[in-house]
Amino acid sequence: MFANRLAILLRTGDEEHPVPKAWLDQFFMRNFTGCNAFNETLPVRDGLLEAGSGVAALSVREHFEKWLRGRKMIPAEAELVVRDGAPRRA
Repeated sequence: MFANRLAILLRTGDEEHPVPKAWLDQFFMRNFTGCNAFNETLPVRDGLLEAGSGVAALSVREHFEKWLRGRKMIPAEAELVVRDGAPRRA
């Protein structure tokens, strides 16, 4: 079981939407960053990533947003939001 649950959202203006699981899979199931901590991640569903204790939300935001922008997957005005402690579903 992973120690952290991170909510990963895409904010455009006043709206926030979960990042598609397919994007999480593409990024976190490969090592694009050279950051070994990302080996301790598991995309669960749209907008939800389970992660080991060595995975920092700020690092996830920085690396993942850079990767998304480099592939022109998000508009220039969009912002990636990563929140610690995403709730668990019953």
